[in-house]
Amino acid sequence: MKNVFTILIILSVVWGVSKLIGFYDKTKLATEGPPRNQVVAPAPEPLPALAPALEASLQQAQAAGASGMRDWLEEHQAVLRDPRKAAIELDYAQLLVRSDPVGARRIYQVVRARVPAGSPVYDRVQKLAKLFD
Repeated sequence: MKNVFTILIILSVVWGVSKLIGFYDKTKLATEGPPRNQVVAPAPEPLPALAPALEASLQQAQAAGASGMRDWLEEHQAVLRDPRKAAIELDYAQLLVRSDPVGARRIYQVVRARVPAGSPVYDRVQKLAKLFD
């Protein structure tokens, strides 16, 4: 019987500590805000669709990481048009920010200079300013 009480006490302590850690994480996030390197979700506005073949290859390039995206962008540069091109380049810059922050900032600056205020991607560019500036 003593062992049962010991096990119950240990489980109670573990449960209590996990609840305290969860509470700490919530309050820390509320006071500090989101992390600086948090990835901003793509713009909810509808962007022009790519051809189905390009869409599939874009998903494969995104799965391959920054190098895959770089190669994909170089290969399909001629067929891409804004605002979809700007959104894809912003995705690439976000993938690149950890390995090459200077290159990511350069790509962001080019996109920011090119995107007008009325573009569906403009809000996303403004949100990413905190990350790249």
